[in-house]
Amino acid sequence: MPPLRMSRLRKGRLLTFQGPGVWLLALLGWLACTVTAWTVAERSADRVEANAKLAALARAQVAAEAIEQNLMRMLESIRGLSDLARARQILQQSGVQDVARMIEAQLTSVPACHRFGVLQVGTIDNEGWLVWSSAPGWQRVYLGDRPHFLAHRSGGGAQLYVSAPLTGRTTGRRSLQFSRPLLDRDDRPAGVLVVSVDPERLSQDLTALSLGGHNTALILRRDGTVLARGQEAPQQSGDVLSASDPLMQALAAGQDGGLSLIEPSDGREKLIGFRILEDAPLAVLVSLDAATEIAGTDFVRPALRATALAFSVLLLAALALSLLWLDRRRTLCDLEEARREREATQQRLVQSQRMEALGRLAGGVAHDFNNVLQAILGGAKLLGKRPADEATVRKLSRMMQEAAERGASVTRRLLAFARRVELRAAPVRLDDMLRGLQEVLTHTLGREVRIELDLAPGLPPALADGAQLETVLINLAINARDAMQARPERRLCFRLREAAPEDAADATATLAPGRYLSVAVEDTGCGMDAATLAQAMEPFFTTKPKGKGTGLGLAMAKGFAEQSGGALAIRSQPGEGTVVLLWLPVAPAPGAADDAAPHPLARASGHILLVDDEAQVREVLSLALREQGYAVFEAADGPAAVVHLESDAPCDALVSDLAMPGMDGLAVLRAARQRRPGLPALLITGYAGDAADRALGEAAEAGPLLLLHKPVDPEDLAERLSGLLREHGQGAASQSS
Repeated sequence: MPPLRMSRLRKGRLLTFQGPGVWLLALLGWLACTVTAWTVAERSADRVEANAKLAALARAQVAAEAIEQNLMRMLESIRGLSDLARARQILQQSGVQDVARMIEAQLTSVPACHRFGVLQVGTIDNEGWLVWSSAPGWQRVYLGDRPHFLAHRSGGGAQLYVSAPLTGRTTGRRSLQFSRPLLDRDDRPAGVLVVSVDPERLSQDLTALSLGGHNTALILRRDGTVLARGQEAPQQSGDVLSASDPLMQALAAGQDGGLSLIEPSDGREKLIGFRILEDAPLAVLVSLDAATEIAGTDFVRPALRATALAFSVLLLAALALSLLWLDRRRTLCDLEEARREREATQQRLVQSQRMEALGRLAGGVAHDFNNVLQAILGGAKLLGKRPADEATVRKLSRMMQEAAERGASVTRRLLAFARRVELRAAPVRLDDMLRGLQEVLTHTLGREVRIELDLAPGLPPALADGAQLETVLINLAINARDAMQARPERRLCFRLREAAPEDAADATATLAPGRYLSVAVEDTGCGMDAATLAQAMEPFFTTKPKGKGTGLGLAMAKGFAEQSGGALAIRSQPGEGTVVLLWLPVAPAPGAADDAAPHPLARASGHILLVDDEAQVREVLSLALREQGYAVFEAADGPAAVVHLESDAPCDALVSDLAMPGMDGLAVLRAARQRRPGLPALLITGYAGDAADRALGEAAEAGPLLLLHKPVDPEDLAERLSGLLREHGQGAASQSS
């Protein structure tokens, strides 16, 4: 459709939407939405209040349960006191006066007497006379007319009886009487046991709940007699609730739970949680005022109503404006779709560039390894054809060794890019390295780039992997050359200084205390703005034209610096060039042992268990160890090694590959040390990984352990193994045996 026709169509639609019928429909829709919003607001407010009431009712039930638990502990104590009083009575009747007096002393010092407000423990005989009491200075008094005595005389049986609050004739204080029948040693009725409890102590426990105004907590008998009350309760101790009282209606339910009732006197809603004790004629009631409990939600209903009103006003405004911006909205949607499509295209382009960079990286790696394999394969075939030509054998052997070392260098550089390699750090004279690089870079970068060196004299060597450091410096120099392509002055300067950790405040990592050397690579290029500088060290980020850079150079340099114990920083301004600073730690001073001349390996002896799943690797290592004088038992996998270890065959050390299918080197080491604790071990790996490094740290704590990285020089392997055995005395033990 032509653009003009599309424009007219949209204009026609816009005019169609402006008729009075549409306005009327919009108004009716607005009214319906307003009513719905108001209804939803009211129902939501009702739901919030209902949830608040449910939470308050649950709180009342929890409080009632807590009071019930306290009462049950008190009843347990009362039963214990009654049992002690009965024992005292039986012992006294049996003539064991000393023990009876001990029990009397114990009854006056039981902690429960103080915890639960027990005033006295007494014994009433069948005639109603108090014959003994734990109260000091008690006197024989008649209690036969008391309800706690009559309850058991009138057929109360063995049930616990709780009296209403009354003034005790022994203590002279207002108390609750907890009584039960007294049985003699033949289980015949011998009177009544009574424990007097201070109701004020129970009231204090209820008051401690701090339920607040209009809220009450009561301990009652099941007939409605109030035994104890919280400070906020209107009822008094000894009051009897009327049958119409909502609290009595809760008791009439006969089960633990909660109720919502209306108070007849003031019409207030009460939320009642209650518990009825099974082993005593008691009940606990906690009554919360519903209005007080939901007071915290008073703001909800006005807020929801205001929200509904605001929604109604905004909806009306939206309906009024919708006919005006509908066409514009459609246009904006088209623009948004175009923007998303553009972003998706850009993401696909970035992904394509990253895959292209990875392809170039893989191609370079394949090229280097094919050269290595060509040298090794060709040398091996020539060795097979001329085994008797000693000079040729030596030449080809050296060539194959150099090719293998180049392959190892390639793998180390790849792992250094991913920061997954253990760098081979050694003292490096940076001034000598930079002087050597100056000549190399003069030919590499071209004569138009002037290379300057500013080297401070007398600096100590740095501790770093020399090969990796050289690669990093060459990459930085190439980056500097590319940045100076369009500049009239092309100058590249290497500055070498000793630096302190505080000089690296803007570096990628915080330097530990110590001595450091800083290498500054300065160029007179175009520089970088803040946005580019923030992304410069991200992998695959590059400002070079397509096909001219991978975006990996600075990321590799950052990984190398941090893994070497140093740091990297980039300082740049647009039009003012760039300075890349590399901090490296100073190498420790060499000891006497480092200055000693190397000495040839002595002829060794000992029994070695060699485990490797690669037959060729196992054969080469076995020949190298046997060449040094070791007796070697070869195992193709972990289970075979375990079988050997379980035999009586001697074994002075374990040499195992770390990564093997099934049972790996760490599992073999654990099994070996279970059978032969403290067995020295030497593990060989191509790449361990973080998890294996942690496991190796744990294994090193259980015995001597060394880790070598492939490829392993046979002489280095023999030397490390000899030192391991010599250090732990295993070699000597083997020779003596």
